[in-house]
Amino acid sequence: MRILRLAASVLALTALWLPSKARSIPAFARKYGTSCLTCHTIYPKLTPFGEAFRRNGYRFPGVDSDYVKQDVVALGQDANKKTFPNSVWPGTLPASVPIAVGFNGQTLVSPDRTSSVARGRNGAVFNLDDLVAEGHIWAGASLSDTVTVWAELTLNESSSPVTLEHAQVLFNDLVGPAHVVNLVVGKGFPTLSSFGPHSSYLADIQIPNAPVTGMYGLSADPFVLVDNYKGLELNGVVAGRFNYAVGVNSGKNTFSSGFETEDAYASAGYKVGGMRLDGEGSGGAADPLHPWAEDALTVHGFVYHSVEHFPTPGAPTLASDDVGLTLGVGARAQLGSLELDLGFYGQTHSHGTATLGGVTADVTWGEVSYVLFPWMVPAIRVEHMRLAPDGGPSVDDLHVMPGIAFLVRPNMKVILAGNFESATGFPQDGGGGALGWQGGSADWGSFVLTPKPGAGPAQGLQEMESIAIFLAWAM
Repeated sequence: MRILRLAASVLALTALWLPSKARSIPAFARKYGTSCLTCHTIYPKLTPFGEAFRRNGYRFPGVDSDYVKQDVVALGQDANKKTFPNSVWPGTLPASVPIAVGFNGQTLVSPDRTSSVARGRNGAVFNLDDLVAEGHIWAGASLSDTVTVWAELTLNESSSPVTLEHAQVLFNDLVGPAHVVNLVVGKGFPTLSSFGPHSSYLADIQIPNAPVTGMYGLSADPFVLVDNYKGLELNGVVAGRFNYAVGVNSGKNTFSSGFETEDAYASAGYKVGGMRLDGEGSGGAADPLHPWAEDALTVHGFVYHSVEHFPTPGAPTLASDDVGLTLGVGARAQLGSLELDLGFYGQTHSHGTATLGGVTADVTWGEVSYVLFPWMVPAIRVEHMRLAPDGGPSVDDLHVMPGIAFLVRPNMKVILAGNFESATGFPQDGGGGALGWQGGSADWGSFVLTPKPGAGPAQGLQEMESIAIFLAWAM
């Protein structure tokens, strides 16, 4: 079964090795003449105010232009609003180009040459190949008090050296009260939680991905929940405490273009205590010296229908499809500087295995963190994934990641994290050691882990895979 070619560290790769990316960018700090710490703790993690800024379409609560410190160029006169539709509705552009740049990378130190990570690097216990893994060019600007644009280009040394990860226009306050009905058009992440997709101190994404068709060898670019998709989304905050989102997007398709857009999702959440979800009606954080701290409980849930098309195994000129349905729930509890995040989703696939059989994936995660100082946050993250194919044995993977995030400067961070794995249903090599790597990219989508020749039957595996050191900055 192709699933036995998996690494025991699938979750570690999808959650720990994917480099962190910022969402609220230095271009916004320049726009409002404020510190990055207005919205972030250790970026990309957001404070309650930063989350409100994100939900509001990257705008301050109230009238956004009242807080802008950067000069703007007027595109038309305010008087044109009175003569609309016989004139073009006016707008603005920043007087300076709203661009920010940054990079991120990591190095992995393995405990010995037999660990999975070391085998993936030709037995190297320590190397600096990925010290600079990605470069980023971000753009973000307001065209008016209700329209914002956001984009991100990522540069790396892979076969696709330049990737357009995000390109969105956010139309806010379309009808009714402020923040209730907003429209997002373009390429970006679907809203599946009450919080930003990168809402973790240790991992790149809050919700771990389960790339099922990729793990079974069906798709080179498999469907996952949290990825950049082209689509339309309506979202909003009602009465300051209830958030929602509904959307459609193009999903994943590695066969050919021209298929019907069938991916759709919906999410909702509710917050008790703390700052309102839209940030309105408050003068900022309850304690200006601790802007991350509040006493609050937020619960949320989502449903996601997906259809992925890929070449049929053994008949690559024919298309097969995998229809997926995902149901998920999550919660965040905060008590001052202490935060606990929990979540779970169950995912079914109609044709997810190498033989096009059905498969179920259950993913659970949790992260507890404490802001010890504004520049230092210890945390521990736990993730578990279980795959259960129809008529076949299930596989389990438990990933535990303790770590500390440091903010060296407001726009520079370092993360030190351990990577512990326990798996069942995966093969060991002929010598009874851990699985060996084949491939060497830091992105799980570029390789699979396979047992070395002479591998024994599926067994359990426990190991400390690596100590990871991450570095990122933005300006």
